[in-house]
Formats: sequence, C-alpha cells, structure tokens
Amino acid sequence: MCITEYDEVKTMNMFREEGREEGQLQALISQAEKRYITIEQATEEAGMTVEEFLEKMKFA
Repeated sequence: MCITEYDEVKTMNMFREEGREEGQLQALISQAEKRYITIEQATEEAGMTVEEFLEKMKFA
C-alpha cells in the first residue's frame, strides 16, 4: 500500500458524516431561534457549551 493511496469509500463516508453533523446543528439552531427548545437544551443535544453554540448561531 502506498502512503498516498486514496480510499474513495472512506472519504465519501467522512463527508457524509460531516454533512449529517452540520445538518443536525443547523436544525438545533433553527429550533432554538424559534424558541421550540431552549439554548441549554440545544447545547446539551449538540454536545457543546452555551458559548460555542451561540458563536455557531452567529454564523448560521
């Protein structure tokens, strides 16, 4: 095996997982903005601090 060998399946799975996580975060941000859930509930679900979540909300 070569050190520069490209594994397309592994790479595509990585991109899918990142996209899935980003989509879940966007859904939590949307729910928090609409006040369906509290910021605290959203941060707990997202596994981040309130400060981290609020920073993500700024750029959503």
